[in-house]
Amino acid sequence: MARRWMYSFCVALLFLTTGCLQTNVIDEVSLIRLAAYDLDDDQQLKITVSFPTFIEQGGKNVLEKGIIEASGDTVKGTKLMLNKRAQRPLVLGQIRVILFSKALAERGLEDFVDSLYRDPSVGNRVLLAIVDGQAEEILKTEIGSGEQAGVFLADLLRQNMEQNMIPSTNLHEFLFSFYSDARDPYLPLIKKSGSSVRVAGTALFKADVVHSTLSGDESFLLKLITTPTRQATQQFTLHREEGASSHVVIEKLNSELTKEVEKTEAGPIFHYNMTIDGEIIDYTGERNLDEPGVVKELQEQVEEEITRRLTDMLYQFRDDGIDPVGAGEFYRSTTRDWRPEEWKNSIYPAANFKLDVELNIVQSGAIE
Repeated sequence: MARRWMYSFCVALLFLTTGCLQTNVIDEVSLIRLAAYDLDDDQQLKITVSFPTFIEQGGKNVLEKGIIEASGDTVKGTKLMLNKRAQRPLVLGQIRVILFSKALAERGLEDFVDSLYRDPSVGNRVLLAIVDGQAEEILKTEIGSGEQAGVFLADLLRQNMEQNMIPSTNLHEFLFSFYSDARDPYLPLIKKSGSSVRVAGTALFKADVVHSTLSGDESFLLKLITTPTRQATQQFTLHREEGASSHVVIEKLNSELTKEVEKTEAGPIFHYNMTIDGEIIDYTGERNLDEPGVVKELQEQVEEEITRRLTDMLYQFRDDGIDPVGAGEFYRSTTRDWRPEEWKNSIYPAANFKLDVELNIVQSGAIE
């Protein structure tokens, strides 16, 4: 009897709690897949959203892309304007990518990303990107083979991150770096080229403001110095003393990175020791890779190229007062008495960097 009473009580409780949840019927809402944040002609916030919609044509439902835009003074106010113009309530639960124009990001993104993070319907792993130009133009471009723009862009960004062309990041990681007092965030930089869209590099931030950008090759180097790479492919340019240059493409690049910090009176010295394995799959030079010592020479040239460019990049970050690499985070992990202002004002500006790059070519095929 007690068991039956307990079972009835649990069923009743289930019905009561279910009635308190807000539910959405899929056919009665518009699921936003992609959102673009811009500045309009009056320098107000302009939000454009894209969502799949079905239109009846000849007795069949055809998938189309619905687009609505609105401007306002605040994020919440602009979203209210969007819903007033929508046929069905707009829901963010399926959003995949959020784009910000570079012009807007140069003013700061804190209010926008904080609003997204506080929205329980937006996942922490949603992808963010900076657009070199108007973000709405990317949204309105017919990209992909009949795919919705949100699906295409999400796949494009993930592919570039997974293939180690650009450092990986998302909403959660961006906010983690932004709210940290020992590093600065970064986001992918995308650009419209004619009727297509491409990943152009990486946008670097100082706090929540875009500071500068990296090219695709520079983004790969940032990836190397932040996280280990797996199965990456990259082309390197080799310069010879007589002025001639050649190109070598190395695939299956797997890297390992170890870090140490040496604290001196003049300032900290960061030691980065990097080991990279890979296979040569293309070479435009005149040397025969089967000849003894040729592959060894190419290894040394690539090592020198990576070391030189990465070292210049680290000193440029230091001089600009930005820290996308997380040198401050590593220094803090070795320091008991951490003072953020002291790090930014006196310790980081006096930092030095030493890189030791070791490249192992495990195979060079039959290229001549």
